[in-house]
This record gives sequence, C-alpha cells and structure tokens, in this order.
Amino acid sequence: MTMLRLALLLALALAAPAFAAPVSFTVLSPDDYQSFVGNWKPDSAPLCAAIDSAARWNAVLHPAAVMGAHKPFAPAPSFWASRMVLLLARVTPAGGEGAFTAPSVAGAGRTLTVSYTFKPPPPASSTIKWYLALAVPKTAPTSVVFQENGHTVCSLRPASGAWLSPAAAGR
Repeated sequence: MTMLRLALLLALALAAPAFAAPVSFTVLSPDDYQSFVGNWKPDSAPLCAAIDSAARWNAVLHPAAVMGAHKPFAPAPSFWASRMVLLLARVTPAGGEGAFTAPSVAGAGRTLTVSYTFKPPPPASSTIKWYLALAVPKTAPTSVVFQENGHTVCSLRPASGAWLSPAAAGR
C-alpha cells in the first residue's frame, strides 16, 4: 500500500499545474525618459509590448526633444543586457498619473503575467497616452499576459515574434 501511495503522490505532483512565483521588477515612470508612446490603432484598446532591446524600445517610444530638461530618451544600452520592459499604454483623459496602480509580475514556466489595477482619470478636455512600464529580469518568455482589474486585456507571444499588440500598432 505504501508504494501505491507514493506512486499516486508522485503522479499528482507531476500533473499539478505550475504555480506562479513573484518576479522582481522596477517601475519605469513616464517621467524617467524624455519620450512618448507612438500612435496605435485602435487607440481605444491598450497597447502592449514585451521590449527586450533598444530597437524595440525605439519602435514603440519616440524621443521628445524639448527645451529645458535633458533626460535620456531611453534606457542606457547596458540596460538591455540583463533586463526587458513589459509595457502597457492607454489613451486616457489628461491627468493619467496614478491611473495604473498595484502592479505585480508573476512567472509560471515560461509565461509572465503582469497584473495591475486601472482607474481612468475623470473626463477632461484633452487626452494623453499614459503607460505602465516594468523592468524585469531578461528572460525568453513564451508568453506575456497583461491582466487589468482581473481581466486579460493582452496576450503576447514574444518567442514567436509577437512582442507587440496591436501588431501593426499604426506603424
């Protein structure tokens, strides 16, 4: 009987789904860099990206050269050797600061899940493109899932080349 129990426990352990483990991250504020998110269509949907290089950063974010402050346009080249950025952008009423809160990243197998809350600002006379960007350790995820207020809003498959959604992103 003991061997049967041991075999059963082993079978259950092998069949059990992988539990998500927390992944460390750093929030990159839109104020950290002198850049803006390019346009995408439809802009009523979120833009999601798994950015693992300077080239991909430049495909999504564009330099905003202005007089006055001289912040960098992007992370330093050395950043990309060990980190990647998981980015979600939305068009919101002006005053988007604080619209994204309580971010977390979890990994299960080769899937990263970004969870956060989103509360749009009150209506305003103009809109802005505001984003949540999280720098995580560089991995080769098979998929990246963005969950907003408990619901999946984007799924990416960077290992298959689908690192940006919407794929065309108005480019």
